[in-house]
Amino acid sequence: MAIKPACDKCKKELSDFGGILLSPPDTENKVRKFHLCKECYKEIESGLV
Repeated sequence: MAIKPACDKCKKELSDFGGILLSPPDTENKVRKFHLCKECYKEIESGLV
């Protein structure tokens, strides 16, 4: 069975490689991982520069 991740921002299934956003560690040193499609990645990236 193939893994079919979805973008955690727009909820669309990823049809191509996108990006991964990692959160800062919490008090228990756990990190959250978010999958992003290319469009949502570009939107978030544009807010950083």
